[in-house]
Amino acid sequence: MPNPIIKLKFNQKLDQDLAWEFFNNQEIGGCNFWQERALNHHPKLLEIESSKNAKVFLNKYIFQFYNFHFDELEKLSKKTSIYLDESQNYFFKVVDKIFNHYPWPKKKFTGFFSIFDFCPRFLDDGSFQIFLYDNKKIQLFTIFHEMLHFIFYDFVQITFSKKFKHLNTEEGKFWDLSEIFNAVLQDTEDFIKLHGKIKNIGYPNHRKLIMNGKKIWKNNQDLSQWIIEMSKLMGIN
Repeated sequence: MPNPIIKLKFNQKLDQDLAWEFFNNQEIGGCNFWQERALNHHPKLLEIESSKNAKVFLNKYIFQFYNFHFDELEKLSKKTSIYLDESQNYFFKVVDKIFNHYPWPKKKFTGFFSIFDFCPRFLDDGSFQIFLYDNKKIQLFTIFHEMLHFIFYDFVQITFSKKFKHLNTEEGKFWDLSEIFNAVLQDTEDFIKLHGKIKNIGYPNHRKLIMNGKKIWKNNQDLSQWIIEMSKLMGIN
């Protein structure tokens, strides 16, 4: 079965929509996304608090940033595409081994370049964002992190449908499990070979469960068994 295709492209409107969403919903998993992933890179956005219309101010800032930095953004996007081209075959080989030849969901996987470090993913259409100002190591981590989400959620919902079909994929224990799985797997030798060692991998609120997940994976590198044991540990009935 051929590997899925990951397309990379720009979507300024998506950047504007998501920036507004994160401005209004700033805390996720113990992280302040607006402070750490917007203001740290775009300090001028501090002025949004004193603006007459926050949404208009934000959209105008993003529009002007894209226009002023057009050549720079194009150059960075080409580098990101090269990074992916050089690494994706090995990534798909590693995932095929972990998921025991489980097929990828039939989606048009798309990575949208972003001037923010939010990097969300959307399960319904297989899209996600990549922060253009990250280095190679973190960009590859992001791409493979989001791609892991797509196949993990599909695998769990099909293989353990009774237990997980009614659970929310955007918050709660199912979301926690997916993030913990990624933190565990992306700290293994195969993924470190792909994107390097990531410091403080995972969300702060998941630290203890990530350690437990690593122990379970080390003892038995069987995905289904890992999900069963972690589900018990997390109280997913």
